[in-house]
Amino acid sequence: MLKPKYLLVLLGIPIAYLLVVTVHLFPVATGASGYIALVRGEESSANSKNFAESVDKLIADLDVPVLKQLLNAAGLDVSPIRDEIRSLVEAGPILAGANGPKKYLISFQNSAEARGTGGILGAFAIVEMNKGNLKVLRTGSNASLYSMSISTLPIDMPQEFLRLYGNNPGILQNSNLSPHFPYGAEIWMGLWKKAYNEDLDGVIAVDPSALSYILKATGPIELLNGEKITADNVVSETLERAYKRFEKDNKARKDYLVQILNAAAAKLVAQDFDRRKMVAGLVQGIIEHRILIYSTDKKAEEILSRSRVAGYMSKEPNNEFRTVIQNIDASKLDYYLDRDVVVESMECKDVKKTQVRIVVTNTLKSGKGLPAYVLTRADKGKPADLITGAHRFKVFIYGPTGAQLVDAWRENRTADLGGGSKERLRPVYVADVDLSPGESEELQANFAGGVGKITFIDQPLVRKTQIEIKDKC
Repeated sequence: MLKPKYLLVLLGIPIAYLLVVTVHLFPVATGASGYIALVRGEESSANSKNFAESVDKLIADLDVPVLKQLLNAAGLDVSPIRDEIRSLVEAGPILAGANGPKKYLISFQNSAEARGTGGILGAFAIVEMNKGNLKVLRTGSNASLYSMSISTLPIDMPQEFLRLYGNNPGILQNSNLSPHFPYGAEIWMGLWKKAYNEDLDGVIAVDPSALSYILKATGPIELLNGEKITADNVVSETLERAYKRFEKDNKARKDYLVQILNAAAAKLVAQDFDRRKMVAGLVQGIIEHRILIYSTDKKAEEILSRSRVAGYMSKEPNNEFRTVIQNIDASKLDYYLDRDVVVESMECKDVKKTQVRIVVTNTLKSGKGLPAYVLTRADKGKPADLITGAHRFKVFIYGPTGAQLVDAWRENRTADLGGGSKERLRPVYVADVDLSPGESEELQANFAGGVGKITFIDQPLVRKTQIEIKDKC
């Protein structure tokens, strides 16, 4: 098990460090002592809005070309996450338990098995935040949580959600099928409540790539056997090579992961890291949607919803598009999945028309030699002549709020095109894809509607999506 003092630091980074990142950089300008008093419950949390406004103004004042270049060169440019810093600072006293203890589920998402918010829940922790102090109450792997799965959803969900996902998210491994993070967070908390009769106050999600950004700040870490883990190899070591190295001993694989976390956390406890690089890593993690936070406190959640850390699919008018991969064969083959996306405006009249094209590629050259745990095909209807390393998954293509799915197309297909549905007022095209090693397929969806400039929200998997936006309007 991860040593509590080390786990405390790792889990504290998404909230505690982000809440005071500006304090660390500009203590005089932001009134650090006053904010710390808010977090500790020594002053009214209502004052957090004033503090957030001063932080926001400070970032705005620094967001001028010359200063921004200097800050960027020094690794201190936080302007790309300005909204997130403001939201976290304003909601900080509530999240940090200024008015009483708050318990959170920490979900470490395994992005080698894709889900809507990133990856399947792997390791987990239950932590308590009380007046800015963190305490680890429980840790473990997802294996200890499988008994929480039920045949129906633990909470009431909208009819459109049920039409799209059914009761499948009642299974722990499928709780976060939707890319709307609050849905997954609420289902996880509902399952925990049914299993342990305990209410949680929120969920924090991170992934292995976030650890790689931390290692950019700490530098290489050394394990007990002398092995060096770096920012460049930590994702491949944990999500690829470890499955082969510990093919016959899954417990040893988990112990290996704990060694890596312990070694990285030891540097954090000793404050043996470059603060500038740490800021840069946090900026990157937020921009890539790899750090997500949900709170049951309505005020805090409303504040968070204004920024990317909430993982919201907004119902407000927009011209936002998404492509989402859902692993349905229980494999770990999303580690090898490439995604190339083009979003292009086709008409700019009263009703905009936009086309989304995605090419998905199974980059495996051959599945031979990979562990069975990685190659698992637990999907229904798998072909009798199954090729080793073939990967089956669903592709979801989302259009903007209030738009319509006009039509869809698939490469070399005239049948089994997939179907249309809706989620949070957005049209979505859904299709099953089965790719043998080295195979690719292109899928297209055409939408009518959308307000404003084209934007695209990427799903945080191991390999980043190659995105091209052609906005002619």
